[in-house]
Amino acid sequence: MTQSRQDDDDEIHITACADTRRWPRGLTLAQALRKKGISFEVFEKVHDENQPQGWAVGLHTMLADFHASMPDDMPDFGVVNHLNPLKIMPEIAFYNGPDGEKLGYRDDGSGHWVRANRTRLRDWLSTKINVQFNKHAVRFEESDEGVTVYFKDGSKATGDILVGAEGVQSPTRKHLLKGQDKLVRHKTASVNGECTLSGDLFVEQLEVAHSSYMVDFPNAQHDDGKKYHLFVGLNRVSPDGKSGDYYFTLLWTDPEVARDETHETFWTRTASREELLAFVRRITAELPEKFRRVVEETKVKGMLSRQITIYTLILDEDALPAGRVTLLGDAAHAMTPFRGEGGCHAMQDALNLARSLASITDKDDTESIKTILGAYQKEMLKRGSKAARLSDTQLDEGERAPSMFMKPLPKDEVVI
Repeated sequence: MTQSRQDDDDEIHITACADTRRWPRGLTLAQALRKKGISFEVFEKVHDENQPQGWAVGLHTMLADFHASMPDDMPDFGVVNHLNPLKIMPEIAFYNGPDGEKLGYRDDGSGHWVRANRTRLRDWLSTKINVQFNKHAVRFEESDEGVTVYFKDGSKATGDILVGAEGVQSPTRKHLLKGQDKLVRHKTASVNGECTLSGDLFVEQLEVAHSSYMVDFPNAQHDDGKKYHLFVGLNRVSPDGKSGDYYFTLLWTDPEVARDETHETFWTRTASREELLAFVRRITAELPEKFRRVVEETKVKGMLSRQITIYTLILDEDALPAGRVTLLGDAAHAMTPFRGEGGCHAMQDALNLARSLASITDKDDTESIKTILGAYQKEMLKRGSKAARLSDTQLDEGERAPSMFMKPLPKDEVVI
């Protein structure tokens, strides 16, 4: 399905290559274009229902612009809330040490801060959007007349503008930078696992934090001298509200991770699930029971067999050539998750890009297109790269997220 203002060859047509399964940044652009009546097509590399979708994500700074940019026929946005059907507010907490004060942010009921289950958000953003799956882009050709994308299956697609929204491994970015890619592995190592909690254990975790929390470890607690950080998040609540799917990430700094170019030499890549779980339990053994609960309840089969790789991508404002091909989100400014801003910047990119595309009055005026998209790219890279730099050192410096997240939080009683 192709959306268009009218059946008119003079109207601009947008081609978007996106990773819609793990992060719906391309779908955000599609919906913003649909509201503006701009013709587009969305292509996805794979279509695998068993592919991990990613965990819940916080949305905050761009929400007002986001809601104003969505079509009027969208479903109630409340369905994306990872806490549904519970009637409690999303909340993220930080504990500076096992006995630290509970700091963070809780939505006040106004919806200014939302923690969305990623699958629910993707499904919401997929409303009336047709994604063409199993379209693995291998190259593109750009001319004054438009852009043609060639896919691995031998097919191709042509549009006036190509948008690469494929994430950190974006082939569109690699083509634009002509082999000068600046994507780097971050020096943070991680071990990850998942479990489901119910009854009193579920209530306990909701009282620690409604949505997610991080606990910092003092250096003196470990023989290896490393400082560890335990992040625990609620991904979604069961339909009956009696249980929740949790995940944890144990983080620490190790320069060897960044040097693991093959993704096969760092020890977390070669360790068994049993070894990974034993390591996390050993590191967290001295934490209060409530903080290590999710780790202790995780079984061997709940451990991720392939550990998450964290990337950073920081580009200069003029790094991308101005033309008929552009980027958004992680494809342009990948950042660590330590400030909770990556998703917001990706969606802000999509909203800004939709406005830029709507301002193009002549699809054949290549110079005008270069000016418009060049301005979009400069702002996007300046904002995104600044956020990536701040996030890059967040874990090492021990600074906390923006001030909006740093308020004393009450320790209340939760009933399910």
